Amino acid sequence: MLHRTAAELHHPEDWLRSLASYGELVRGERSAVTLEKRYRHKQGHDLWGRVTLTLVRNDRQEPEHLMLLLENIDDARRHAEQLKLSHRVYDNLSEAILVCDAESRIISVNPAFERITGYLSEEACGQRPSLLKSGLHDEAFYADMYHTLSRVGIWRGEVWNKRKNGKLYPQQLMISALREGGKITQYIAIFSDISQTKLAEQKIATQANYDNLTGLPNRWLFSRSLTRFCERGERFALMVLDLNNFKAVNNSMDHHVGDALLREVSDRLVSRVRTEDLVARIGGDEFAFLVPGIVSRRQAEVFAKQVQGSFARPFMLANQQLYVTATIGVTLCPSDGSESDELLRNAEQALFAAKRLGRPLDSYCASMREEVRQRHQMQQDLAEAIKQEQLTMAYQPIWDNRSGRVAKLEALVRWYHPQWGQVSPADFIPLAEEAGLIQSLGALVLWQSCRDLARLQSSGFPELQMSINRSTLEFQTIDPQASEWLRVIEHFELNPSDIIIEITESLLMESSDQHRIRIEALRQAGCKLAIDDFGTGYSALTYLRTFPVDLVKIDRSFVRHIPFNEQDSLLLDGIINIVHNLGMQVVIEGVETREQLNFLCHKGCAFTQGYLLSRPLAFDDLVNYLELNRNGMSLPIVS
Repeated sequence: MLHRTAAELHHPEDWLRSLASYGELVRGERSAVTLEKRYRHKQGHDLWGRVTLTLVRNDRQEPEHLMLLLENIDDARRHAEQLKLSHRVYDNLSEAILVCDAESRIISVNPAFERITGYLSEEACGQRPSLLKSGLHDEAFYADMYHTLSRVGIWRGEVWNKRKNGKLYPQQLMISALREGGKITQYIAIFSDISQTKLAEQKIATQANYDNLTGLPNRWLFSRSLTRFCERGERFALMVLDLNNFKAVNNSMDHHVGDALLREVSDRLVSRVRTEDLVARIGGDEFAFLVPGIVSRRQAEVFAKQVQGSFARPFMLANQQLYVTATIGVTLCPSDGSESDELLRNAEQALFAAKRLGRPLDSYCASMREEVRQRHQMQQDLAEAIKQEQLTMAYQPIWDNRSGRVAKLEALVRWYHPQWGQVSPADFIPLAEEAGLIQSLGALVLWQSCRDLARLQSSGFPELQMSINRSTLEFQTIDPQASEWLRVIEHFELNPSDIIIEITESLLMESSDQHRIRIEALRQAGCKLAIDDFGTGYSALTYLRTFPVDLVKIDRSFVRHIPFNEQDSLLLDGIINIVHNLGMQVVIEGVETREQLNFLCHKGCAFTQGYLLSRPLAFDDLVNYLELNRNGMSLPIVS
């Protein structure tokens, strides 16, 4: 050290700073100075030291020499710099860092955590990491994670978690367990948002788990969540909601409006439920709710009524107000079942029962299971009855009000069950549609109706026409030339002009090109076309103008209160006039009183049918009735 200058011992950058401090000592501005600076080691590297300088003066107060105390702080200084660097890395790292204590409570997070999750540090600290759970991983997943941490001390993997705003995202996660004295004292989790790198995978997962139209969980994801709730043994309500007459909305407007309606419905449903409730779209117009914490049917029904409040206001679609209603089926876990598939069946059974009874909602009960069993048995019996041609036909006369004679017959199918007796068509025809039997049932009806019309025409009633109902499902399955139906008509040597094909308003509203092609093929062959139950659906008179319709059958609901209800009478009179002005004829259904018949005849209505004139008749009774009509039996009109 001797014969070396102070400058030689200092780091060049620190020497200039030291000179300034020396100057302060010499000038008497300070009595002592403490500095932290770098010194040159003999071996050529730098060391950090803390030096305290004191200027010693002589009797004349002139600077005599410097006295210094030098402390090696290299390790401490480098540790501090490392700690500072660590803090900078901690604060600027793109990966999120989460530190928990031994009780798995969050004690520290970095800015990247706030940016990725949306939770501020003060919101996260004190919470458990479970606030980030997405619900996509079961308890076994987390149990395995903690088991690995306890055994190995580190866990790596990909996890789906949830941001504060509720959105799910994938992250690459590493958790380390820090130990002291053999015990875990802290957990450090480092994770990154891998949304961008997993974009393709996320799209696939989204398509598999969520409904593209509404963004709600789909049936598959809902079923998975339902299964997890069941496995945990939680108490909850499961509800299935179905929009009433949604198909008619699609038919009367268009599918874009239907899609907009579904999106608006989903938004309203989500706004009606709590954050812990799960809402999903599980079918075309069917939604499901999983509602934790509901333990009684009364609670469930109150909740369901709140959901139905979503439909109190009209929907603004296509610049018009549209009122839509819904039906809800409810079931409870575990009182009604503890398996996901079983509970979903229960809720759908309750929904079906509510629709059948015309109720806004219904709760599952054990008797519904027996009803389903009976319904399934009835489907099997119906299939066998169709196969064995055990269904019979009845025919309701349609009178020509001008001639006072029976001009047409409506073919009505009847089913007498050996156990349940006479089954209403209102029960077994929807059953046939559900079971995929409507085509074979329709084929049987067409065959027997044409056979009986041929027998009647050959028995002295050559002017009779037969009106036969055809469902939308049947129209969807026949060939474009309708050759299957026309072959049956030809087989019995009937004139196609004597066959009236009755279709529903819904098929008219669909107005698809395929339907138009089939209808045009029937018309070109000579068949007549009638619209059945006009006025019960989403009627649009524009469609009557554009479709080649011969007859419009006005539903009985328009006739029930005439002629004594002035408004109903004016409405019916207006409809009759419009139909006549379009060049079509009117058939009024459900005529049950002389006053009704008299009113209709005076309004120029061409055809009527109803119990006042005749109930549906079996073939032999029909022949006798027609004989009476031919021999002078006339309309019971009040003159």
